[in-house]
Amino acid sequence: MKSYFKSVPFFITLGVLLFVGIASYMFAKKYALAHENPGEVKILKTYNLPRVLEEISGISYLENHKIACVQDEKGIIFIYNLNNSKITREITFAKNGDYEGITLVGKTAYVVKSNGQLYEIENIADSVAKVKRYKTALTSKYDVEGLCYDKANHRLLLACKESGNKNNQYKPVFAFDLVTKKLQETPVFKIAYTADYFKNLKHFGKAKVFKPSAIGIHPVTREVYILDGVRPKLLILSKAWEFKALYHLDTDDFPQPEGITFSPEGTLFISNEGEWNPANIHQLVLIPNQ
Repeated sequence: MKSYFKSVPFFITLGVLLFVGIASYMFAKKYALAHENPGEVKILKTYNLPRVLEEISGISYLENHKIACVQDEKGIIFIYNLNNSKITREITFAKNGDYEGITLVGKTAYVVKSNGQLYEIENIADSVAKVKRYKTALTSKYDVEGLCYDKANHRLLLACKESGNKNNQYKPVFAFDLVTKKLQETPVFKIAYTADYFKNLKHFGKAKVFKPSAIGIHPVTREVYILDGVRPKLLILSKAWEFKALYHLDTDDFPQPEGITFSPEGTLFISNEGEWNPANIHQLVLIPNQ
């Protein structure tokens, strides 16, 4: 064993770890926000997830302290029980693929792939999943990552990580009508790179300034919450899509936030992919500055 600590592999490993540490530190400093948070982001409880959810990419509150989860690689909905911190059920709905978001409309689940395809899984309480697939006009160029149910308008909202067009001045949020089962051609909202609420950020005016990874609607206030999973931030908009707040999320607590959901009472949950630590779901509260 002593000889290993004098060997070439040991020094190579040490060098790699040192490089990763320095790179992580520089990354955090480089992309730190140049403004004060409008309040405190307080984590009330953390649920560490099993290894199968290391690549967790979307969450949606189900009922009775259960959360439906999807991950990047498997066409499976995982039902996670917050009470006992265990997966209590798995629902296979498709082959392996890049699944990024999930939302629930009653007992029906919707899952979106990064290429914009939507999966409708009827009555997820059934033993056999009944699945329908909808192809939208979106493609992998948009890199669709966020999905949520807009109850007031009975539609799904799809948040894109990339612009998907040559203009590339904003990140679009599209709507999928649940009556016609069609995608609205024009975005319902555009996250502009030059928006005033980004002006103090390092990449103001550039595509890097905000890369949506999840979207959710608060069940009480109907405010729209949009996560940035690359340089962790939380953008909050009013139900009329007007700016309310922008929070910087500490990378120590939110290394890669990929999912957001609310309980019916408005309790906020955010999930993170695993890196050095296990993937997790944080239960948190936002406390405005007085």
